[in-house]
Order: sequence, then C-alpha cells, then structure tokens
Amino acid sequence: MLEKYYISKKENTDLNVYRCGIEECAPGHSWGPGVRDHYIIHVVLSGKGTFYEGEQSYKIEKGQGFLICPGRIVHYIADSQDPWTYSWVGFHGLKAEAILKKAGLSASNNVFSFNEQDGLIQSLNDLITAARSESASGLMLTGFLYIFLANLVQSHRSRIPESERMAASDQYVAKAVEYIEKNYAGFISVEDIARSLKINRSYLSTLFSRYLGMSPREFIIRFRMDKACELLKNHNLSVGDVARSVGYEDPFQFSKTFRKTIGVSPTDYRR
Repeated sequence: MLEKYYISKKENTDLNVYRCGIEECAPGHSWGPGVRDHYIIHVVLSGKGTFYEGEQSYKIEKGQGFLICPGRIVHYIADSQDPWTYSWVGFHGLKAEAILKKAGLSASNNVFSFNEQDGLIQSLNDLITAARSESASGLMLTGFLYIFLANLVQSHRSRIPESERMAASDQYVAKAVEYIEKNYAGFISVEDIARSLKINRSYLSTLFSRYLGMSPREFIIRFRMDKACELLKNHNLSVGDVARSVGYEDPFQFSKTFRKTIGVSPTDYRR
C-alpha cells in the first residue's frame, strides 16, 4: 500500500504541509542516496529497516522514527526479512526548525522513540485522512500538522530525566514572565501572577530577585515601557493610544513612569 498526497500552500510561510502518506514496503525497498528540500518525519508502524545519513547508520524498528533534514544526503532501506511499514509527513516553513528543536530533533539528532500513548500515530493518521479529501484546506492540514508536532514535543519532554528538567523555581519564573507577556495590556498585579502559579506573593518576589535581579512589579513596568518604546515608533498612535496599549488608562501616569524608566518623556523619545 502506498499513498502520497502533495500539498503546496506557499502563503502559509510559518509551517506548511508539503507531502504525507503511508507505505507498506516490500523487502529491501529503498530510497536514495539523495537529498530533500524540506523536512520529512517517518514514523515506523511495524517491521524494521536501516536509515543512513552521511557516514552514520541507524537500525530503526516499530516504535521509532527518523527525521530527514533539507540538504542532507540520506538513504533508507527496508529489512529483507521484516520490512517496515511507515507513515510520514513532509513540511517546511519558518517555524519548522524551532519546533523540531523543542522535540529534541535536528540534523545531528534525527532518530526518536515513541509509544502508543504519545498520540503520534493517531495524529499523523488524522493528517493523512484529511489529505485524502479534496475539500481539505491548507489551513486544516496545517492544523493537523501542528497537533502531530505538539505530540512529538510532548513525547520528547516526557522522556527527559527528572534530573535534567528545569527546576521548579525556574518554571515559576518562566510561567510568570509568560503571564505578564499575555496580560501586560490590561490590569495586572503581582498577586494575580502569584495566584495563577498557586504560590504566595513573597515567594514569587524572592524568585524574581534571584533570577532576574528585580521585583515582579519592576519587571512589569520595564516590560510595559519596552513595549511602549516599540509602539512610539508608530506615528499614527498618540501618546495616549500607546499608554492604553500597555495598560495605562492615565496618560499622565504613563508619561511619568516612562520618563522615570527610560530617562526621557515619550514625546522626546519619539522625536
């Protein structure tokens, strides 16, 4: 059984499904040596085979997969006694490399393991099923691709030894910064942040002082003022517009805080 679906939506530059399919290989069936101009992830459903990249060779079997990176010379061949069946998806886009890095995959680390609970097989099957339909839009296929890659990232993270995972205190700071990034334009308090993390305000302040060298309140102000500096470059926005965009209803209070933080008034900064 061989299925191939070629999709090319050039307008989706962040992440694009290029091809996907499933193949039950004959004994000794091979591809390459050759290069691809996009990323391809193969997920082995049964059987086994060998994947070659440059001078390296990898024995791959059910429960494993491999990544082909653009411009790399590769060759892969099904086992002569127990040939593999695999499904695959090819893709490209500006975000592809960064997402693969989160999954622990790169040109120098291109083999991975998974289990049925990781959802990789199901999410890839959903993508292939959608690609069979002539009515499937590029947006729909990209959505299924994101789900597959999200499962791949989660699968990788679940296999990182506890000793290598980010310390809980680091995670609190990272999540607090993320909270501020999402909510800086509205009312935000240190108490809100601490509550969202289920820790007390005093502990949060201690962590910010330890890792960032400032209090949470100081970080919020600094973050807002940095955003204001970006917005002031847009001359279609008044100072009042900028103030509201970074969480200040009172332009006077905004200007006072901006001058104290940046060293000049918003008007002078714009000039």
